[in-house]
Amino acid sequence: MRKWTSSPGFKVALIAIPIFIGALDLTVVSAVLPHVLIDLDIPFQSGMDNAAWIVTGYLLAYSVSMTFMGRLSDIHGRRKVYLAALVIFGLGSYLAAVAHTWPTRLALRAYYLVASGRPDLNFLSLYILIAARMIQAFGAGTMVPVGMAMVGDLYPLGKRAKALGVIAAVDTAGWVVGHLYGGIIVRFWDWQTIFWLNLPIVLATWVMIRFLLQEKELAGDRGSMDWLGAALIAISLSMLNIALGAGGDTSNAASLEELQGLPPSVVPVLLAALIFLLLFIWRQSRSKYPLVELSLFKKRNYLPASLGNFLIGVALFIAIANVPLFINSLITSSPEQGAWESGWMLSGLTVPMALAAVPGGWISDKRGYRFPSLLGLIMAVGGFTLMSGWTREVSYLVMGTHLAFTGIGLGLTMAPIAAAVINASPAEHRGTSSALVIIFRLVGMTVGVSGITTIGLRRMQILSTQLMPLDASMAEIGRVATEVAERVITDNFWIAAAITALALLPVFFLKAQKE
Repeated sequence: MRKWTSSPGFKVALIAIPIFIGALDLTVVSAVLPHVLIDLDIPFQSGMDNAAWIVTGYLLAYSVSMTFMGRLSDIHGRRKVYLAALVIFGLGSYLAAVAHTWPTRLALRAYYLVASGRPDLNFLSLYILIAARMIQAFGAGTMVPVGMAMVGDLYPLGKRAKALGVIAAVDTAGWVVGHLYGGIIVRFWDWQTIFWLNLPIVLATWVMIRFLLQEKELAGDRGSMDWLGAALIAISLSMLNIALGAGGDTSNAASLEELQGLPPSVVPVLLAALIFLLLFIWRQSRSKYPLVELSLFKKRNYLPASLGNFLIGVALFIAIANVPLFINSLITSSPEQGAWESGWMLSGLTVPMALAAVPGGWISDKRGYRFPSLLGLIMAVGGFTLMSGWTREVSYLVMGTHLAFTGIGLGLTMAPIAAAVINASPAEHRGTSSALVIIFRLVGMTVGVSGITTIGLRRMQILSTQLMPLDASMAEIGRVATEVAERVITDNFWIAAAITALALLPVFFLKAQKE
């Protein structure tokens, strides 16, 4: 037993399991939000905006924790920080499961100490749940860069890409299948079960990592933590997520008509995010121990890999957002059936994507970063182009085939791009660089949902004006609405193909890393 538990492959699997669960919880609640509101007796009209923070708050804390916890692991040790992240994630899961019980009563007592009157207990339970989710997310987000850095420490340079691809693919696959997982859980149990199931997994992996994985000592001066820099980038990312998240949430929309446009507050919040980002860059250029060593971006692979990762994130989220819209708007009229079928169709994208990350890493180790990345992007361009030809008569078999082709292409890029960034970094900055791999993709996805929503709404307005007869009957209105939805969604797939093609440019400049 000792032989296989000491193998690097087993250790990678051990590190990957909690990362997958943490990523799963990013989107798992989107499928159960109506159940949460019903159980807490919160009206849909007045409570949905607040309830959306169950998802948004998780994404926010998930992204923010990555910005500095990777660096913290560079200073204090990977395993120590990873184990702490598991405890934080487990604590958040427990609090989320019991949020409506003793935490609400405790919060009520605290409320009476500082305020008069009686708060709405149902909304108080909701706020406790949101806080618990953010605690969860802080632990989950920490595990991603620290886990990638741990994997980087396990393998030498020439064998690192495949293992890093597994971690990147597991993280991506987790948040994409979360909606389907949540739907399955609430078919048989209550929504709290989602959080209870996390606890035995956290406990088992904590014990095994504690006793089976050895801490790798980093040589040299580890430096200290730049807490001011951490605060600046955390504020910048928080404002970016809040602003672009307000730009349009497609995750729960049943059709294009339900999407909301950009609120007027988005632009000033985006400007504030930019200001704090510039302050962060200024701080990093002057800090003795920066969170991000800016000189790394001068390395040939670092910047092109980061730009390619950002563009892939944009294109990926266009698929994730528009496949459910296509199914709900054009194929099925039942929201429950649409959610179920959308989840299975998206699995046709993400499962091949996760599986393709392994051969992508193997090819990268043999042929360098450029070849598998270019091959994968060309396949993804072809897949998105095929998806742009979908009509309302398309079969699920054809959709699944096109999605699988696209997923394989995107999956082939994961390992080489992650390895290009991490291998360009010295060991003392590997945790930070691992975080940047995921952050660039998350920011790309956030930009993708906001941008494609704005473009889609504009296209919908233009096409509706052009195609709608002045004296249209109800039947004609329905026909035009269906035609407009079909054209807008397939146009979005064309946009994804163009963005993926654009990613070919920076990826072309990747080169093999020498020992």
